[in-house]
Amino acid sequence: MNYRFPDHLIDPSRKDEKWILQYCKAAWYHNSGANIGSYWNNAYRYQYISDYAQGKQSINQYKEQLGIDSRSDESWVNINWEVLPILPKFLDMALARLKRFEYNVVATPIDPLSRLELDEFFKKQKAKIELRQEAENIGPDIADMLKPEQGEPEDMEELNIMRAYTYKHQLASEVEMALEAILEDNMFEDERINALESALFFGIIGYKEEVGEDGKIYCRTVDPRQLLMSPTVRKDFKDTEYIGEVQHMTISDLRRISGNQFTEEQLEDIAQSYIDQFGNPSRMPRTNIYSRAYDDFKIRVLDIEFDSTNMMTYERSIDKRGNLQIARANINKAKKKKDNGDYVQAPVGVVYRAKWIIGTDYIFDFGVLRDMKRKNSDLRKTTKSYHVRAYSNHGGRILGKVEQCIPVIDATMMAWYRLQQAVAEARPKGFSIDLDALEDIPLGRGGSDSLTPYETLELFLQKGVMPYRTRDLDGNRMHYMPINEIEGGLGNQAAQYYGVIQQNIQLLRDILGFSEVSEGNAPERMLTTVAKLSDQATEDSLSPIANAEKMAFESMMNSLVQRLQGVIRANPKSYQNALGLNSVKFISLSPELSMRDMAIKLENKPDAQEKEILLQYATKYMDAGLVSMEDLVMIRNTQNLKQAEMLLAYRMKKRREEQQQQAQQQAQMNGQIQQQAAMMAEQAKQQTMQLEYQLKLELLKVEKEYDMQIAAMGGRTKLESEMLRAGSSLENTTTKAESDEYKAEILAAASRQREASKAADDIQRK
Repeated sequence: MNYRFPDHLIDPSRKDEKWILQYCKAAWYHNSGANIGSYWNNAYRYQYISDYAQGKQSINQYKEQLGIDSRSDESWVNINWEVLPILPKFLDMALARLKRFEYNVVATPIDPLSRLELDEFFKKQKAKIELRQEAENIGPDIADMLKPEQGEPEDMEELNIMRAYTYKHQLASEVEMALEAILEDNMFEDERINALESALFFGIIGYKEEVGEDGKIYCRTVDPRQLLMSPTVRKDFKDTEYIGEVQHMTISDLRRISGNQFTEEQLEDIAQSYIDQFGNPSRMPRTNIYSRAYDDFKIRVLDIEFDSTNMMTYERSIDKRGNLQIARANINKAKKKKDNGDYVQAPVGVVYRAKWIIGTDYIFDFGVLRDMKRKNSDLRKTTKSYHVRAYSNHGGRILGKVEQCIPVIDATMMAWYRLQQAVAEARPKGFSIDLDALEDIPLGRGGSDSLTPYETLELFLQKGVMPYRTRDLDGNRMHYMPINEIEGGLGNQAAQYYGVIQQNIQLLRDILGFSEVSEGNAPERMLTTVAKLSDQATEDSLSPIANAEKMAFESMMNSLVQRLQGVIRANPKSYQNALGLNSVKFISLSPELSMRDMAIKLENKPDAQEKEILLQYATKYMDAGLVSMEDLVMIRNTQNLKQAEMLLAYRMKKRREEQQQQAQQQAQMNGQIQQQAAMMAEQAKQQTMQLEYQLKLELLKVEKEYDMQIAAMGGRTKLESEMLRAGSSLENTTTKAESDEYKAEILAAASRQREASKAADDIQRK
């Protein structure tokens, strides 16, 4: 039997059904036969690992290790042999953690034309900003004419943020929306959960994307237990020459998916090849024209894709304008010409596909892979439809988390069964009885009436009364009780087994990276920082699995982009309902789309805790007027935390600058008000001084007039005074004369009165 791989460097026309069948048989033989270290020969272990992950592993291995024979050892009758479901609990928690890793699909055009468009756009925006800054120095009227339009940056900082985070090329936006529609159409959330389970259980994750018969793009998870591939040492499996899946189906399924490729006689021959295999009958059942009894026969089909190289012939020619033209030519035409200088050959990578019914000479759906993906940067290369990755691959040995836990699970189960054995063999409390002391216990001194040992025990067990004597028949004193109580219970053995179980559970936590905090059993007084560090350790332990899934997912998304344009061009209505008529027209009718290369990156979505921290920070500055409600809504709805942080910082900075400008304007306004007040005060002062001057002039004038009046009045007064003095002098002279005459009369009268009084005094003395 020839199990060698066929030659690839042959005429592509000779790569027919026979050539492809030989390749399928060689790939199967090198995996299932000669190569005991192949991936497929070790794939049986995945079912063994899956049983452990579900807590359904075989218990016979434990019975053999314990040497149990239920016919001879009745102590094992009460043992519960069901497996303890310890590992499934930890795996459920780990899977819940992995589901938290969500991504945003970010498409970026990386071809020279798109880069040129981006550079031109940002150069134009930069020029506008610089022109606007110059206009502000000239005058506000010119600056108002150059205000940014809707969506344009106001300054260089906003331009840098736009370039790094917010600006989207129209083609990138349309591609992102199309990819989201494809994922939604394939219900990829459920597929991704299955992929995460495979990564957690087996350490390997795989996706497959393809174009269906209806012209739509399909993507799904690959079951690692069905994979068959060439030897590989890379984590991304890109060095595999072939990769496929071994699918189990029935003859009825084969008839449905192969269409008219097989006759009924061939289908019956295929069923003959699987007699007494996979639960099929040991002989062919009877059939008739109304039914095919072998439709339920189970068969295996290898769905395989493999790389090959075809030598393509191209003809060089010069057109009428003198330009060099290179076009694909017929190789037979090139061979007929003696001078082959106008013809060149170049290797082109291709992928072949086939579905081979294992163990037979029948294949179907074979040939060159439909809708092969090629990058514009290198049209000679193509890739297969599978995107497989392992988070750890050491020399071809792939090890998952569950396989790392199997020794601990086995040790835990052994301790669990021994604990049950210790419990089953535990004895209750008992008594030790001295039969010699119980024989014929006399009740009287004469010994005529005595109790038998049976009567004594019955009296003790029923009444709790234990009659006995402290002396024996010879009169010697006895120092012991005839019945002593014996303590029962589990003893130390059960506690030791339980301690082993607890230690093994802690080992499972250590292997999977869990702690008491991540399990929800943190101490009440644990510090917040310690709790966060402990929880972060769990994230770090699971991050290799999440990164492997992310890279496989990202590889598939890049392939979906390469398929997208061809699918929409071939059938625009296939995604018209999902994308909308305008988007479909843009993608299908854009003449430069076929020349574009898109790079797809997956950005981590922020979790609820990160958003909450940023929201708390933003809320703290709301009262200061630096954050608005629009900013909080933006943060809550953001899918890129770094972008939200940059935008929030930019908006806070702008509002702070606006507040400073308002404060400066207010200060300027206050200064202007004070200046105006000072000017008004000065004007008032000048007016007051002018009024005061006028008043002084008026006062001086009044004073002068008053002085003149006073002077005039003074002259008249002096004249009148002279006249008065003259009149007063005459009057005084007259008055003086009259006064002297009156004085003389008074003196004469007084003299007379003194003389009369003297005469009267003399008369009295006499």
